[in-house]
Amino acid sequence: MALFAGGRDASLVRKLNTELMRRWIDTEIEFYKLSMNDTQDNIYMEADSKKYFQPMKLHCTVQKDPREIAAGDAGLDSNRLGTFAFIRNDLKDASIVIEIGDLIWWDGDYYEIDNVNGSQYWSGRNPETLLGTTSGEIDEFGYSVSITCDTHVTRRNKISVVETRSGVNNRNIIPRNL
Repeated sequence: MALFAGGRDASLVRKLNTELMRRWIDTEIEFYKLSMNDTQDNIYMEADSKKYFQPMKLHCTVQKDPREIAAGDAGLDSNRLGTFAFIRNDLKDASIVIEIGDLIWWDGDYYEIDNVNGSQYWSGRNPETLLGTTSGEIDEFGYSVSITCDTHVTRRNKISVVETRSGVNNRNIIPRNL
């Protein structure tokens, strides 16, 4: 039997992580899930405009890199990378599966998910792949703690979440003096 790696210890770590994330860190983001059924692709399996479901608020930790400015032939361009970490049990309770292509809105920017990693384990053991050699039960040791997402800031005109171009003339509005 491993010392400090049993089910009760993992439960304590799970409760402490949830309290830390919700009460003290208290960073909320809006998560936009990509709607594959509503997104039309072309013959190259690329989508000109992607469609997303309504946003969900989630708690996470955020680490963003400084903005990088690059000069090109078309002018200046900026890029920013970020890493978002979620508690796996929060995602499991909300029935959310994070995948590449989903969006995160935080701090006025939309981050598109490039990579999803779920290999952070309590006591270094993945409870889903243990063979159960100590007492015959698979879930007795280990705990999968978090899901981390590597992201980049995407342009607002590439996503159809917000209206980027609009005019001031609206024909449905009747003037006040009529």
